[in-house]
Amino acid sequence: MDLVNYVIILGQNYLFTCRQKVIKPSVSHFKRILVNKYETEKYTAFKLNSTNLFLKKWKLYEKFFSIG
Repeated sequence: MDLVNYVIILGQNYLFTCRQKVIKPSVSHFKRILVNKYETEKYTAFKLNSTNLFLKKWKLYEKFFSIG
């Protein structure tokens, strides 16, 4: 559930930003934001040697988007 809540918050932030910049939201752009967040957290987890927490959190995401 933590990942679902995180994605919802990212989506709300994305929609708010689009509204502020007066641009039309795009699903593909939001997916790119998710991939960037995933890659950033992956890098951080490997640097801090906390890969178990990372894998546990993003397991659902990897399943849906075939990233890993």
